[in-house]
Amino acid sequence: MIERYRDIVIIYEEKDVYVVSCDSLGAIGNKPEDRLKDDEESVGRSVIKVALSEALCVGAKPIIISDTLSVEMNPTGEKIIKGIKSELEENGLGDVMLTGSTEENFETSMTGVGITVIAKIPIEKLKIKKVKSGMKVGLLGYPRVGIEVLTMKDLLELKDYIMISKCDEIVEAIPVGSKGIKYELEVLKKISGLNIIEEYPEDLDVLKSGGPSTCCIVVYNDEDARKIQKLTDKPFTHIGKLA
Repeated sequence: MIERYRDIVIIYEEKDVYVVSCDSLGAIGNKPEDRLKDDEESVGRSVIKVALSEALCVGAKPIIISDTLSVEMNPTGEKIIKGIKSELEENGLGDVMLTGSTEENFETSMTGVGITVIAKIPIEKLKIKKVKSGMKVGLLGYPRVGIEVLTMKDLLELKDYIMISKCDEIVEAIPVGSKGIKYELEVLKKISGLNIIEEYPEDLDVLKSGGPSTCCIVVYNDEDARKIQKLTDKPFTHIGKLA
């Protein structure tokens, strides 16, 4: 059976499931028409986080990453790939198989990257559809976008998503992207069939883009709140409870 769940595709087999996630990046880099200037290795490091975060949040371990680079291999592509490999190796994912392609037929003036992740997990460990009434809803990290991603320190990194993936006390985790916290809370309501009593602080902008998964909604039991708060060195915000 194949199922679409949030922004991922889940392929069910007898004992295991495969999770497919993807993301894209455009106009960020060092080419003439890039809107946000950033070095290519940094682009490589950041571009894999979104697709990986989606797979990690359901508990799956990545096994293959495909990078489709809309730039030439030398020098831009090589630098982006170096960033991707460095980020994987530094986070204990150096055994993930990497494949991809580059644009060699035409000169490009703007950076573009597509990422697809294939991950795998035993079916009984899949972290979806297990939320219940009374569970708490929190936010790890903070929504950041654009230049904030390069300058702020309160956004989630790949290492944080690995911690989320390994945390048994987190019942469901939803990375927040360009549609913002409010949208993802509505998704949580829809997939759980429950209402959310919203209790987030007034200064939290729930409509703001979360950029490249700079924060993550997490669902947990009340007795596990302290462990969730200390899971990462990033901000934790209580935002509601399921009812």
